[in-house]
Amino acid sequence: MPENFYIWEDGKRSGPYSSQQIERMLEDKVITFSHECEDAQTGRMVMLDELFETVPEEEDGKAVGAIEEEQPVNSDDHLPPRDALLLRCHPTILRYWKSLLIIVAGILFGLYRGPDDIWYFIGGFSVSTTVLIGLLIVRSTCLYTVTPRRVELIWGLIAKSSNEVLIEDIRIINVRQRGLTGLLGIGTIEFSCAGDSIDVMFADIWQAQRVKALVRGLQDSNE
Repeated sequence: MPENFYIWEDGKRSGPYSSQQIERMLEDKVITFSHECEDAQTGRMVMLDELFETVPEEEDGKAVGAIEEEQPVNSDDHLPPRDALLLRCHPTILRYWKSLLIIVAGILFGLYRGPDDIWYFIGGFSVSTTVLIGLLIVRSTCLYTVTPRRVELIWGLIAKSSNEVLIEDIRIINVRQRGLTGLLGIGTIEFSCAGDSIDVMFADIWQAQRVKALVRGLQDSNE
């Protein structure tokens, strides 16, 4: 099995992940064996189920079809660089649903009244464009990152502030998903070092369960 590889889904690549991280993601059902993978070293594309080869029955009675066990290796050999950026994302745009409604209403108004007066068309699209620009600016002020060493929340437009915790210090990871957005995989992740306090929170991000599995995999790799 390759020591590092990327996971492809819906035309997007994530990773690289170690074998331990992939196994954890499979256990949590974040990914399945039907996902396509890319060997980080050779660039060869394979299906995830091809990474688990079956071995014939041996004299000691080992069952046919058992998953081939990996040979012990130095954990540092398959870990990404300590400063590698494994995740960089913003809150989903669906978080700002009121602004999205205004944008859609402005477009529809412009299209509906535009034939009567061009200024209705210009006005509707001007409002939509202004709201969209403002929405993108607000969304860009909140950034979530994950590296092999830490998870970090960065916020602010000009003067940046940040809040981070080390991967090894994280004790509790809660994922909250609800409603239709939860069905789409959008959720909020809460990282806590101790007690009930939340040290870092990734609010309203895509594939929340996969991000949780990523952090748990990093913790397993550091053990």
